[in-house]
Amino acid sequence: MLTKKDSVINLLNEYIEDNADYLVIERAYSIFPNLIREKNHSFFFECQGSQLYPYDVFIDISNYSKLQTSCSCPYEGFGICKHVVASFHQLIQLIDQEEIDVEEPKKTIKFRSSITTIPHENGVIDIDELNKMNFRSGSYYYSPLTITAINKDNIEGFYDTYREEFDLKISFHRNDNRILLNCSCKSPYPCGHKSLFLQEIFKRFGPNYFADDYIERIKKQKLESAGFDPSLGFDDLFTLNITTDGVAVKEKVKNIFNKNQVKSLFGTEANHTFYLPNTSEDSSNYGVTICFEKQGNSILNVFPMYGKLNKAQTKISTKFREIDAYDFVDILPLFDNKSDKDLIISGVQLASQYSQVDSQTIDIESVKSLVYQFKDLVSHEISFPFLVWNNRKSMINKNLTPLSFKKEEVVPVLKISDKKPFYQLDFKVKFDNHTYGVNSKQILLTPLGVIKDEVLYPIQNPETAYHLMKTKEKSRINVINKGIEQLKTDVIAPFSKVFEIDFKGIKASKPTTKQKKENVEKHVYLSDENGEYIVIHPVVKYGKSLISPESMEKVWKSEKKLTYLERNKELEADFIAEIRALHPRFEQQTKYYHLTTDEALSGFWLMQVIDQLKEKNIRVFGLNDLKTIKYNLNKPSFSMGLSSGTDWFDMEIDIAFGDQKVDLKQLQKSIVKKSNYVELKDGTIGILPKEWIEKYKKYFKLGQVKKDKIEISNFQFNIIDELYEEETNAPKFLEELHQKKQRLLNLKELKDVPTLKGIEATLRDYQKEGLNWMVFLHENKLGGCLADDMGLGKTLQTIAFFQYLKNLPKKDRSPLPHLVVAPTSLMFNWQAEIEKFAPKMKVLPFIGANRHDLQKEIEKNDIILTTYGSMIKDIEMHKDLQYNYVVLDESQAIKNPQSQRFKAVRLLKANNRLALTGTPIENNTFDLYSQFSFLNPGIFGSINHFKSTFAEAIDRDQDEYSSELLSRMIHPFLLRRTKLQVAKELPSKTESVIYCEMGKKQRKVYEDYKLYFRQKLQEQIEEEGINKSQMYILQGLTKLRQICNSTALADKEKDQGNDSAKLDELVRHLTEKVNNHKILVFSQFVGMLSLVKERLEQEGIVFEYLDGQTRNREEKVNNFQNNDKIRVFLISLKAGGTGLNLTEADYVYLIDPWWNPAVESQAIDRCYRIGQDKKVMAYRMICNDTIEEKIVQLQDKKKAVAADVIRVDKEKKSFDKGDVEMFFGMS
Repeated sequence: MLTKKDSVINLLNEYIEDNADYLVIERAYSIFPNLIREKNHSFFFECQGSQLYPYDVFIDISNYSKLQTSCSCPYEGFGICKHVVASFHQLIQLIDQEEIDVEEPKKTIKFRSSITTIPHENGVIDIDELNKMNFRSGSYYYSPLTITAINKDNIEGFYDTYREEFDLKISFHRNDNRILLNCSCKSPYPCGHKSLFLQEIFKRFGPNYFADDYIERIKKQKLESAGFDPSLGFDDLFTLNITTDGVAVKEKVKNIFNKNQVKSLFGTEANHTFYLPNTSEDSSNYGVTICFEKQGNSILNVFPMYGKLNKAQTKISTKFREIDAYDFVDILPLFDNKSDKDLIISGVQLASQYSQVDSQTIDIESVKSLVYQFKDLVSHEISFPFLVWNNRKSMINKNLTPLSFKKEEVVPVLKISDKKPFYQLDFKVKFDNHTYGVNSKQILLTPLGVIKDEVLYPIQNPETAYHLMKTKEKSRINVINKGIEQLKTDVIAPFSKVFEIDFKGIKASKPTTKQKKENVEKHVYLSDENGEYIVIHPVVKYGKSLISPESMEKVWKSEKKLTYLERNKELEADFIAEIRALHPRFEQQTKYYHLTTDEALSGFWLMQVIDQLKEKNIRVFGLNDLKTIKYNLNKPSFSMGLSSGTDWFDMEIDIAFGDQKVDLKQLQKSIVKKSNYVELKDGTIGILPKEWIEKYKKYFKLGQVKKDKIEISNFQFNIIDELYEEETNAPKFLEELHQKKQRLLNLKELKDVPTLKGIEATLRDYQKEGLNWMVFLHENKLGGCLADDMGLGKTLQTIAFFQYLKNLPKKDRSPLPHLVVAPTSLMFNWQAEIEKFAPKMKVLPFIGANRHDLQKEIEKNDIILTTYGSMIKDIEMHKDLQYNYVVLDESQAIKNPQSQRFKAVRLLKANNRLALTGTPIENNTFDLYSQFSFLNPGIFGSINHFKSTFAEAIDRDQDEYSSELLSRMIHPFLLRRTKLQVAKELPSKTESVIYCEMGKKQRKVYEDYKLYFRQKLQEQIEEEGINKSQMYILQGLTKLRQICNSTALADKEKDQGNDSAKLDELVRHLTEKVNNHKILVFSQFVGMLSLVKERLEQEGIVFEYLDGQTRNREEKVNNFQNNDKIRVFLISLKAGGTGLNLTEADYVYLIDPWWNPAVESQAIDRCYRIGQDKKVMAYRMICNDTIEEKIVQLQDKKKAVAADVIRVDKEKKSFDKGDVEMFFGMS
């Protein structure tokens, strides 16, 4: 009978076993706790661990049925930690030594069984339920577990640690349907050993080992995983063996292939890669050829090689060397002959392609690329034979064997033998009356051909080469014998497309009879590949069978027997000859005959070929299935009608392909793209004859497409001439336009306009010519641009023309008023000159805040004056009114076709239009588009047409032909005379540059700001790009230009003084000349003009002043012109550069240069104009070594790109990176 202390000790030991992992118990033996205190059967221990301070352990045994423990260590594993276990061991020792008194347990504690019951169903272990049983982790155990014995109902194992050994056993007790698992560790809980044991069983045998049908399950699973029908006999194919190592399944014969494996071995013909050969001389001491590197029974590589030639230069004899991708560039200079260089380049490419072809991972695209590269290579002129080199020997002459070529192609053969329960398939090649296995040691099989005794026999095409290379590693395979019908479907049908089938190994009938001719049809299937090629695939139809004439396929007579009909080889050969005769490229092609899409559609080739094939009773399929080129086979029909409009005439064009009418918008898109294909509404493509496109494309470029017609401007005289000559019965409007063109050709014979009543001025001869020209344009209903030099009286000529119109007989006279649109600065000038030269004409200035009160007065006046700004604001009113003439003064104001000004003036209704400007081109040639589109709508066609044909050609490419053509086009509608031509009585004008040297302080301020902006712009351009940095560039340029004038303009917030080399020099000039001359001073910067004002006041020089804020402009001008005390006129360049007549001045100073020299010339011409009787001196002031010099340089480079059209300089509005680097000194 157990004593009290033994009962307690047993209870504590059992608690440890139930609540501690085995390894934890093992580790606890190395720990020696100290009992600190005891109170009411609660014990406090300290255990030294890996930390600086000991762990505190608490054990309470006051209630034996519910022991309590805790420890301050971080243990998070199963059960209690090793410190608690060690403390229990210490407590048990103290109890055993009777140093601690304990009470006897009142009831007996039941021991748990160490046997674990495993959940299952019919012998298949239930994994989900097993996972719920909380097995202790087996991850702590690192030693291997060994399966020692196995039978139907038991599996035994053994686990060995460095301390102990454990035996494990799992048994299926079929009588009570229990699976029991036991471990010799005797743990009443599912231990980690059991977890490891189960894992190993599942790994080797699976969870269903104890199932009654376990063997059948294994067999079925193997058949399915191998791709075979589970109904097949497993024992005919495989052997099954179960040992302690697991389940082993082996093939009874090698290379048993299922249906899918056979299919993958043959591959697919769904995709095709196509090849069109390249179309491509001096002697050298070196020769080049191609070397096949042999290693064992394979060709390891193919590469170009070169060497020294013998004296006769008939063969390569010494110093052989391989050429690779790394050194071929250095070797090319050794060869003078282009063919040798081409051969080297092609050879290097071939070597690269060959290295990528591996029979283990071969793909059809790699083989095709390689074969096509080889075809390209052998197409070169080759001076020396190819060589074969055994790489086990050195690369010298005696170890290099010439390789010759045979035309006889290799025939792939598939031999089928009946080896029940299998069909044995042997892959072979046949040539030169011999047959060899694909891996025979007598031959070298490569994708480029078969080499036998240093002779290369070609393979028919890349697809055949691919299939042969696929079979090289599996030259013999076995398939399940399921009968002839299955053999034909799974093997013979796909393989016979490439392989000749040898039936000698099975009972096969010979061909019976030839197919009757009436049962044979020739078909052609069209397809498109990758959107690049049109493919023609010829096929012969025998009964229900479609056979490629270049394949080995059979025409089967019976589905269940190997009996077949003899193919008509003569018909097939003729068919192939017919296909190859369709195009020269087809002569070297096989099976899939192809051309690029462009080639196939060029000159309607494909349409003509389809007609030819149909004439020969060859049926054509696939035409409607072409994905990328769905074109309409109907030939296009054309019809055209003409009708007249006001500024336009309409061309009604009807183009149709069968019942599909061409949308003119779609046709225009095609013409812009320079394509003769047009998309039709049904999705098909119509092909238009190129000669038609060439003839009619100008109509689309120069006209505007609207629905089913093209509006052509009445000013497109070249088109009018063509139509007039082509039309047998030309409509009346076309004849009138043609006559107008003839009158324009005689422009020099203008009739003189008699002296005008009502004009109180004597017109100069050139002004009379201008009036005659305007009258001519009026009579022919043409708009015109008077582009005389500034100061030659464009306003007077226009007023005289208005008077001419007023003097016409009533039947010819229009009662409508004229509208003159001009800059604000010219309003008073127009009014003053009308009152002076045509006082009887009624003029209404329609300007000012109260102008709408005058709307009723418009019809009562002859001339209405308004500004561009007012016109835009009043456009809703103006567009509802009809004018006789609309005249734009300074018409370059509408040069931007996207501007509100241009869009507004296009809405104005008038019988005719005039434009006045001294600079019709300010920026570039494109300025003409808007002005002439206003004058004669449609004269230049579309914006894109003008931009590509003229603007870019002239401004960017400086194309003289385009410049001359544009000049001829606008010549009848533009009149320009210069002062040198017509105002010879004018005194001379001299223009000079005053170079100013900055002082030290001004130079320092300039350089500091230049450095600041340079750094800032470099960062800005790097982050945002040059296009998004334009605003910052302009800001920097403006600031540097202001500093060139004066440091006072540098920074409003910071006082930089007023150091100005220009101001000092200007004042010096003025004080010298002011007594005897009147002087104009221009600046773009109002701030600079203010500085000049201050100095002039200090010097006592009397002056006038005008800028954009000045209201009484006329008073200022008259004061300068008539008051002898006013010697200087300070003018803002933009406010007073145009519209002012200041002939009293004979000196002009331009303080700062402007991007557009034309603007500067306008400023100078304020005094250099008709009425000037003094010699004019003009000075441009430039600071040395500054941005101002760079601006002048840039102007010089950019000037006169359109000089042959109208000579004028360009304004700089945006900057490229090179400009910025020049301006700011960036390197």
